[in-house]
Amino acid sequence: MSGNFAWKFGFWISSWLIIALSGIFIPNPIDNPYIRWSLILLGVILISYGLLLNAIAGKTLKKYGHFDIKCGIEKPDKLVTIGIYSCMRHPAQFGSIFFGIGIALLTSNIFALLVAGWFSFFALYFILAIEERETMQEFGEDYCRFMAKRKPFTFSPHCLHMGIIALRNEKI
Repeated sequence: MSGNFAWKFGFWISSWLIIALSGIFIPNPIDNPYIRWSLILLGVILISYGLLLNAIAGKTLKKYGHFDIKCGIEKPDKLVTIGIYSCMRHPAQFGSIFFGIGIALLTSNIFALLVAGWFSFFALYFILAIEERETMQEFGEDYCRFMAKRKPFTFSPHCLHMGIIALRNEKI
């Protein structure tokens, strides 16, 4: 596992932990049980969506992002533009943001939602300002063309469907 990957992994794990702990240990001003259960249900939905995005993105990169079969988690050797990547540039990071917001909703604590919002803001900044630049250096003009054709993120159910279809097909 590369140092850059370890740093990113550490960022997400620590942000989710801080969100959860802020929801648990900071007093909660919401005491209406109907609001709490609604927030918990929404949190479960967002966590599920985030995990689905992460799983599809990771499996797509593993299947199509390497010239040779790799074991473990490795940075892609080639630009992936099919499946879920045919719709958006950063599905895994988008899923990780939803995961954090979902954790905050599970705590049904307004302060945890604020913390999740700040982490989401910093994550979006990192993705769009830093990670895109690194990827552009890695893949050059191909990535510039890719960026011009795809949004960084989208909620489209069609995008999830494209991701599942690409994973079911044989390696292209």
